[in-house]
Amino acid sequence: MRLLRIVRHPLLLLTVAVCAVVLTAHPASESALGLLGELVGLLTGLLALQLGMLGGALVCRARVHKVVIGIGTRLADRTTPRRVLVLRAVPILLSVSVGPGRAPARVRMWGAALCSGLLGTATAIGAIWLAFSAQTAFCTGAALGCAGSVGYALFPRRTADSTSTGWLILHLLRLTGRRAEQLDAAPLVTSAVDAVQDGNLERAAELAGQIADAHPTLRTATAARILVLQAQGRYAEALLLAMALAGDHEQTPAEAAVSFAALAGLAYATVEAGQLEAEIGLGTAAQALENAETLGYPGYKLNGCRALRELLSGNADRAVVLARLAADSGDDRLGRADDLATLARAYMAAGDNRAARAAIEEAEHVVAWWPRVAVTRERLDLG
Repeated sequence: MRLLRIVRHPLLLLTVAVCAVVLTAHPASESALGLLGELVGLLTGLLALQLGMLGGALVCRARVHKVVIGIGTRLADRTTPRRVLVLRAVPILLSVSVGPGRAPARVRMWGAALCSGLLGTATAIGAIWLAFSAQTAFCTGAALGCAGSVGYALFPRRTADSTSTGWLILHLLRLTGRRAEQLDAAPLVTSAVDAVQDGNLERAAELAGQIADAHPTLRTATAARILVLQAQGRYAEALLLAMALAGDHEQTPAEAAVSFAALAGLAYATVEAGQLEAEIGLGTAAQALENAETLGYPGYKLNGCRALRELLSGNADRAVVLARLAADSGDDRLGRADDLATLARAYMAAGDNRAARAAIEEAEHVVAWWPRVAVTRERLDLG
């Protein structure tokens, strides 16, 4: 089923179609140049879209959560409570994550998306003009690749993993009801999340109370309250809220995928902390994990959850592999610290305390006060 999903991915199908055009439009001797041009064009289109999003966010003063340069192994990062900057081994892509921050949140995010769309479109038009002017296989491939990647980004779609630029441009300002209220409440929710990121849990708890009073039924508000409870090590209380969130019958499939993924991770953490019976918690987590996968939640983002499952099941070696994958691929500050804590505990279970200390030192470099990090350090020091 996973292979079938990959084969049916629209961008892959588009790439195959473009390859066919390049291969048939030019002699065989020029096909290689055409395919190289297609790759260059595709990457150029993606870069233009991301640069437009970043520039638009800065101009509109939207919140830039994450900037990742490249793909592959993490070479360096600069992690702060407000933003994550990551440099990876192969610097061929740029990834920018923009979210709601200060009011008016929707207008600022829409402005950033519009800038992304405009720069991407201008780049695609420029590539097409160059192809008509030069009339070479390389330029033709570049134009097709650039236009394809930009067109795909401008096609309105929303999944469990991402929201396209086109969807933001066409639908963001027209949102009504609960989803509009969620974005309008974003400044208060963001303040609570920022307080957690700063480690100011007293302030975070105060803001969580205000959120509960002002927006008792909003998903984003509930998610912020869950984060605060998790940061306080009150997993059982956080789990109850997460179960209510996952049981929301009005949520979209994409929202449900995120809810179930969060529920699975919390259920495993609650069992680990001894705040829930293993028989109940492991069953709840397994079902939530399966639901998240079925609804299209990206598999690589579930590696941390799977690592904790393997650790609780006594499969320390498998937990080490999954936790390292999760820590290397994840860029969220708190999530990465949590994955590194799982890695340290897996090494401990495998009898390698030296590797466990290295892992927990890496976690402390990210967020030393995070409950699972702090508790793991205590256990290592006692050992």
